[in-house]
Amino acid sequence: MMTKLLMNTCAGWNKVAGIKAIILWLTVLSISVACTSDDVTTLSDVPIVVSQPEQHEIDIDLVISNAQDEVQKILPDAYLAFFSFVGECGDLPNLQGKVRLDFAQVQRSLFGDRTFLARVTVETVNQTLSLNVKDETEHYPNLEPLVIDGKGIQEIASILNVYLDSTNRCKDIVVLTRVRTESPWRARCGPPDEVLIECLEIDPTTGDITELR
Repeated sequence: MMTKLLMNTCAGWNKVAGIKAIILWLTVLSISVACTSDDVTTLSDVPIVVSQPEQHEIDIDLVISNAQDEVQKILPDAYLAFFSFVGECGDLPNLQGKVRLDFAQVQRSLFGDRTFLARVTVETVNQTLSLNVKDETEHYPNLEPLVIDGKGIQEIASILNVYLDSTNRCKDIVVLTRVRTESPWRARCGPPDEVLIECLEIDPTTGDITELR
């Protein structure tokens, strides 16, 4: 009887110890996740190929692909969520300026989803890439995958250049953006102090331009 009682007691202790071990493990994991949530990874002036061999024209699809390859070294399976080009109006046809890209990655766990964004800047003239990877879970960023369909980016940029030149507005910095697959291209243009004002929309399929002001 005494032996049986001791065995039951030991079994109970083992069960409690097992539960405590699980709780301890979950606590440690939770603390680990919390401690790494603010980690930031930064890279600067990484060489990147922006054109095909033996060609001098910037291949924007190659730029995006090579940027994504660099990002996936840090965020596997990250996908494109935002595109913009920033440059002088006259440089639009050649895409000589800054290409800015956001790549998103969602990490799923028992403690909820965490969202990481890699914000990338490619200097197409210098052929360098810089990126900043950060946990953006608390900021609710756009997570929709961006599919750049319709006319090619370079064609859209050229259409915008011709239009601004025809309206005598091809003088300053232009920002060309695409945020969502179903959205049109949008352009911000004007003097540096007004460049954040959206001025035009461009239909990605037809290339038709609509004035916004």
